[in-house]
Order: sequence, then C-alpha cells, then structure tokens
Amino acid sequence: MNEQLKLELQEEIKQFAEQLHKFRNKELSVKDFKSLSCGFGSYAQRGADSFMIRLRMNQGVVSKQHLKFVIDTCNKYNISDIKFTTGQNIQFHNLTGDEIPSIMLEALEEGIICRGSGGDFPRNVMASPLSGVNPEETFDVLPYARELTEYLLAQVNKYSLPRKIKSSFCNTKENETHATFRDLGFVANEDHTFDVYIAGGLGNQPKMGVKVGDHVPCEDILYYASTMVLFFMEHGNYVNRTKARSRFIQETLGVEGLISAFKERLEQTKRSENLKIHVQEPIIIKTGEGTISHPRAIAQKQKGLYAVYYHPICASITLEKLKEISTLIEPMQDVELRITPQQGCYIINLTAQEAKQILDITDDGAKTIFDHSVSCVGAKRCQIGMRDSHGTLEKVINYIREKGYTDGVLPRIYISGCTSSCGTNQIGHIGLQGTVKVLDKKPYPAYFLSFHGEHLFNKERFGEVIGVLLEEDACAFFDAIAQRVSVHNMTYEQWLETHKEELEEVIATYVKPLK
Repeated sequence: MNEQLKLELQEEIKQFAEQLHKFRNKELSVKDFKSLSCGFGSYAQRGADSFMIRLRMNQGVVSKQHLKFVIDTCNKYNISDIKFTTGQNIQFHNLTGDEIPSIMLEALEEGIICRGSGGDFPRNVMASPLSGVNPEETFDVLPYARELTEYLLAQVNKYSLPRKIKSSFCNTKENETHATFRDLGFVANEDHTFDVYIAGGLGNQPKMGVKVGDHVPCEDILYYASTMVLFFMEHGNYVNRTKARSRFIQETLGVEGLISAFKERLEQTKRSENLKIHVQEPIIIKTGEGTISHPRAIAQKQKGLYAVYYHPICASITLEKLKEISTLIEPMQDVELRITPQQGCYIINLTAQEAKQILDITDDGAKTIFDHSVSCVGAKRCQIGMRDSHGTLEKVINYIREKGYTDGVLPRIYISGCTSSCGTNQIGHIGLQGTVKVLDKKPYPAYFLSFHGEHLFNKERFGEVIGVLLEEDACAFFDAIAQRVSVHNMTYEQWLETHKEELEEVIATYVKPLK
C-alpha cells in the first residue's frame, strides 16, 4: 500500500465516521447507511443497534504481528464475538459502532485494510491456504495473489463497479477457493502458467466460470484483471442489482459472445497498458527434525515442517484461544496462520515438536467431518438473512455430537441464511439455503435442501435442490441419516453409493416438496 492510497483511505474513514454518527442519531436511513458503510467492510447488524466490521486478511494470511493486532483490538474495545469468514477474513461482531472508525484507522497503520471488504468493490483476493508449503501444489500462487491485491486496491477509488468482484487463485485439485467459478479465477498449471476463468459465481442463479485464458504466463495476470474490471463495467447491469453480478453477462452475451468480447478488450488492454509483473517466489529456509502423525497435522514440502489444521466450531473463535495461539507461536520461527475458505485455519511452518504443542492447545475444535461444517453469520446478525444459519448449524452439530456417532457418518454441510450463498451451500454434498415454507397457510422457518454439490477441480457442480427442510426438523433429519449409515458401518459416501433408497426414505419422511 503506497502512501497516497493510505492518505486517501484515512480521509475516507473520517468521512465515514461522520455518516456513522448521523446514522446513530437517526439522521440517516438503514438503506442509505448500508450503501455507504458496506464499502468500508462494516454493516449495521439486524435491528441496527449493533455493528460488525470485516478485516481484510489478504489471502487469509495472518502474521504474528496481525494476530497480535487482532488480540489487542479485541482487548481495547471489549470485543468477544470473532469469526473466520468464507472469504478468508476476520470479522468482529456486536460492536457499539463508536469504535469502528478508530479500528479502521488503527488497522490501516498495521497494513490491514477494511475498504473494499464489502460493497461494490473487488473483495479479498483469495488463495489456496497452503500455498508455498503444500507438497501437492503446482507452484506457489501466493506472491501472484499479492500482486493482484496491490493492483486492485490501487483501483478501489478509481472506478464505480456494478457490483463486487471476487477473485481467487488455486494450485491443487482441491480448488478450495472456487477459482473455476468466481468473477475472476486463476488456476495454476504444472508448466508454471495460469488458466483464467471469469463470470462465475454462487448465489441466485449460480454459474460456472468461463475459461478465457489458456496457459497464460504469470507475468500477464494483471492484464486479465484490468480487462475484467473494464469488461464488467461495460457489460455489467447498473440498473438491476439482482442481475449486476458478472455471471449474468453469460446470459446477456452468451458464452461465445462473452469470450469474444473479453478477448477483444484484452487485446486493447495489452496495447494501452504496461502491466507485466516480475515476481520472486519466496523460499522457506526453516527445516525441522523428527516426525509427527496426527489427522490434523500435514507434512509440508519443506523438510521436517508441518501445518496444523484448526477448525473452531461454526467458525467462532474465542479471544482466549487467539491469545493462547499467539503466545505459543511468538518465539517460533516463520510461523503464521492461514485462514481457509471453509472457516478454519492452518498454523504453518511448524517443527514436529512445535506441531505437537499447537495440536494440544487446539484440541477444542472440530473432531469429525460433520464438525467442519460451514455457515454464514445468519439472520440474527445479518439484515438480509432469512434464517439463523449459524444457530441452526450450532444446534445440529451439538445434537449429533451428543449421539456419539463414528466420524464419517455425515459429510461436511454448508448452510446459507439466504440466496446470497455466503455459506457456499451450493457446493456442499448437502447444502441448505434459508427460506420460508407455508403449510396450511402458516409460514415456517425452513431451508431449501440440495444434494451432490462439488468444488473439486474438473468435478465442479452445483447441488440439486430437491425440496424444503423445516428448521425444526433439521436435527432429526441429520440424525436419521447418521443412524442409517451407522447400521451399515460405512461412511456417508459409501452408504450413498450402495443404499440410495434409504436416503430417499429419509427425504420422504422429513423433506417437503418445493411447491
């Protein structure tokens, strides 16, 4: 972040503080305040009496310094509601509002930007969370994601976009960042190039991305980013917000028309701008002795080093736990946190002995595949949320935990409180999306239920909605599946392949028709 951008952001934060003051004095409507505040990564929560703020953790990387800032900020402003997001960020909830401008300014001094972490702006550029340390990666995409971040942040005040742009990089078949169905996605190839996808996304009428770049040299990625911004401004819908995401350009231009128009714009960009980059990929020189075997410990490609995975239940991490982790890793060389798109985190660059220490203090997290389930913040906090997705997930996880089932009888599920799909429900083997079901003229809290979503590279598909699950039946529904799987001593995936008729029986018992 250059000094000029920092000065611009500081001035904007002062202006935001004035509008926040007006809103709290009832001089500004909820709608008008939201249109302003969301661009700063801050929203009034449901009821407009409390607030949240989102800290951009670029690529999900949380250094020791940034972790200490998060802890000091929570101590200073008495913040206890902390959440990891599917965008690899950190959110603070239930703030009074008075502290938000100060947090923004203090974060800026630490190199943490809130601007553009909401609203009609390029969002946090995501990257595979184990970039640089994963033995299975094609190459380290993190430095390229950082280059794109710097470029997009420099443009944040120069353009008025129709809506947000979500960008990501992936370098394994896991495709954790959904690079093949983002507004702009870069998939790393073995020959150290990128395939580029655009105009994809979750939410209302989801779309897979369209491939517009094949084996693109790494030095050329900013040409695609610049072109995407200008292309979106040219063809995006500025009138109807529900149609303003880039994926709807597939409908207006058609796939072939989109590819042709994008490539034409790309050639113009290459002729008019010099955006080539030259990146030196970092080398980790730390090594370790000894070995460790644990389900949450992953051997890195660096000799003797490990990453430990920690998934706080429902992505809610306590301040006490952050303090505990921070204190432990402070003397450890090159150790940092990486937030995942599934709302967990890796602590990386650990020796075997250091990994054992981290495993010991993070034993309170997810124990089973089902414990690793994902949800958005839900309607208790979110103004547009229809269902309390967070509360539903917490209730179901606790219910299933009490039953003592073997790990694997249920898959990880994904829950969103509304059509925005912040909980990425459409890529879940089982996904839930908040709605209302009317039965005998009475409305009931409910979820659209989908099956067979997938995000793995070359296997991507969106889940098929098969009916509606009442919120009050959620625990019984998942318990019924777990019971049947347990009887056969199988995993959920094995059971689904061989006993599909039993799933249909559960669906017939608990799931209401769409109409």
